[in-house]
Amino acid sequence: MSNMKLEKEYALIGATLIDGNGGIPVKNVTIVVRNGVIEEVGDKKSVRLEDSIQKVDISGFYLMPGLIDAHVHIIGVAQGPLIDNIIEPNYLQAIRTVAEAGKLLDHGFTAVRSAGSRYDVYLKRAIEEGTIPGPRILACGLGLCRSRGHGDSVRRDIYEIPEEWADQGRPKAQTVDGVEEIRKAIRKLVAQNVDHIKFWATGGGAWEKERCTDMHFSMEEMKTIIDESHMVGLKVMCHAESLQSVKTIVELGVNSVEHGDNEDGDELDEETCRKMAEKNIFLTPTLSIYPIELEAGEEIPQYLINGWKRAIKNGVKILSGTDAWADPITPYGKYNIGEIKLLVDLLGMTPLQAITSATKFGAEACSIDDKVGTIEKGKLADLLVVKKDPSKNVDILLDKENIKYVVKDGNLAAEH
Repeated sequence: MSNMKLEKEYALIGATLIDGNGGIPVKNVTIVVRNGVIEEVGDKKSVRLEDSIQKVDISGFYLMPGLIDAHVHIIGVAQGPLIDNIIEPNYLQAIRTVAEAGKLLDHGFTAVRSAGSRYDVYLKRAIEEGTIPGPRILACGLGLCRSRGHGDSVRRDIYEIPEEWADQGRPKAQTVDGVEEIRKAIRKLVAQNVDHIKFWATGGGAWEKERCTDMHFSMEEMKTIIDESHMVGLKVMCHAESLQSVKTIVELGVNSVEHGDNEDGDELDEETCRKMAEKNIFLTPTLSIYPIELEAGEEIPQYLINGWKRAIKNGVKILSGTDAWADPITPYGKYNIGEIKLLVDLLGMTPLQAITSATKFGAEACSIDDKVGTIEKGKLADLLVVKKDPSKNVDILLDKENIKYVVKDGNLAAEH
């Protein structure tokens, strides 16, 4: 329960500012917020405060933008056999997503980019209405996979599921085969007012005929997905788990590569990385998912880390995204924060670089960088007030109790 109340106009005074742009933190900053918008940012001398404005002294604290997870499935599934995801009631899953959204916001995530969800479009509206608390959601509805692709990977030799059950039950994907089905599916998604399109270019390793190295769409099908989306101004995020698939979708002009790994031992090469940087194609390595998928004692292969580091060296913008998908396995909020630490520990980013990935770059990938992602005049007040300095050690973000206040749209969303 929150003890502090923020008025429509207030000033946060005295904190050290980490603005999300990657620069050195600035001490003793004052920011003025009016009706949810940042009106001024400066030092005490340059910002003149009206006597009537609410003044909140946060001296000794650190002020940073709200966090953005750029790859999350808010789908309300419980731990259990994969078949449960399809046959348990949609209503039950939808109710669980409300709790998932609340946990994300409580841990400092003021925005998330959905990577496929039956419920994200509706959850987004309920949050925007103020009916329930949660981060701003960039929704994509059901992602596009081929029949028996990664989003439809329950084996039919084990389970005999009527096709209509599967169509109504898949929590994150719909199946499309051929150019015309793809075109129609995207146009229906546009009518749902989605923010972007997601598709799976490869398998995901769910079973022996659904390998990560298998291409799941033809060149013509993938070109249709990208062209049809771009035609109406929607960006495209793409699951790609082979070097061949990454090269193909980069050539076709996808907007972000999800995972960008492969099991064939090939590293992301210099030419591909350069093309991604030139085309401003983002990369979301989803480091957090590997400890869950690897056998006990196994580590992420060095060739994968080498490829991701090569991308950074070539100027590819790395996103903080987790692939969170089930609260009992990937606890929403706590799990998502862990990605920022992995960007530092595994990819060698500085804490400030990792924070920029989880704020500014996330906003750019979501096409909301005119509104959020950095702390600047004219942007919405999505802010975290942190008790210790995350620019020196991002580990402090792992404990939500170190986040004193979570502010979204200028309103106090959580207090610890």
